[in-house]
Amino acid sequence: MAHAVKARPNSARARRKEETQYRLLMAVSFAIFLIGAVLSRLVPARWRAAPRQGERQSVIAEARAAAQTSVPFAFMS
Repeated sequence: MAHAVKARPNSARARRKEETQYRLLMAVSFAIFLIGAVLSRLVPARWRAAPRQGERQSVIAEARAAAQTSVPFAFMS
């Protein structure tokens, strides 16, 4: 027996709202991680963990990677 699946009338609106929340959270967390990445570059080398060969990233790439790793956990339910 086949049943027609009806979309919820507000599903597109809810999806847009969640997408907006995700983008806002990404922007805020990127800014926070960017500050952290810049500060980590300013400390003396002996205080930092030894980087593995070939793993040196730009400050922007470090902040983006940290934000993309942590933000999805906010949307897990």
